[in-house]
Amino acid sequence: MTRKRLSLSEAGSLPKLNVYVDETGDRGFSTSSSPFFAMCALMVPAEDHWSVKVAAGGLRALIHSSRPESTTPLHWVDHFKRKRPERRVAAARTLASMPSAKVIHVIVPKDEVRAWDGMQDGVRFYNYTTRYLLERVAHAAARWEGGPRLAVVRLGAVRGMDHAETANYLDWVRQGHVQTWGVPWEHIKWPPTWTGTDWDGVQLADIHAGLLNCALTGPANDEDCAENLLLCKHQLYRSPSGMLLGYGVKVMGGTSFVTTRCWWKKWAIP
Repeated sequence: MTRKRLSLSEAGSLPKLNVYVDETGDRGFSTSSSPFFAMCALMVPAEDHWSVKVAAGGLRALIHSSRPESTTPLHWVDHFKRKRPERRVAAARTLASMPSAKVIHVIVPKDEVRAWDGMQDGVRFYNYTTRYLLERVAHAAARWEGGPRLAVVRLGAVRGMDHAETANYLDWVRQGHVQTWGVPWEHIKWPPTWTGTDWDGVQLADIHAGLLNCALTGPANDEDCAENLLLCKHQLYRSPSGMLLGYGVKVMGGTSFVTTRCWWKKWAIP
């Protein structure tokens, strides 16, 4: 059955879906660069924004217990170090308890895309990955359980990036200059915005990305490195038919970088 495309005015009247995006890894291709880059989208219906406030506020209270008045934003790298495993568990359990949240991960194994045109240009790499993520956000908003929504997207600002240039590229894509195979772009409020880490949702997206980073930087045969990621697996977005790959988890190039890991099947099972 063909889904009816909405006009921009019709889409604008839909219930809102708040979407927060952050990243993990780097965009370089040197020997000292990370083996992958990933972007994570945390999607929460606007009427459940309270769950974002509760989760972020609770974790800040945990991290800043000696300074309860602190409003310092949460950062995975700063506050959830390997030597603080109890914080990582608390973070995963807190995220997992958000009742209506859904998550999308786009993962870019560097060895898979090294030879792709333009990918060794950090700007084009970022823009292309962001496009892949927002395509999936648009589909998720259009097919949201309970009825279609309009995604309001906020991305964590990236130092040194010209986000106006990224927005122009994405606008060029959504206007049809690139074949995107029926992506319902009208389900994303345009333009998306880039913001600082003072937004609670961006802080939580950063933690989701950190959990993914731990799993992907660990040995492929080590399930322990993914134990916290697995606590949130029920939040992965799936297609209406239950498909995960290409929807809630998109791996650019070959998928074996992710699917050959010992924890993949547990992560993929609803």
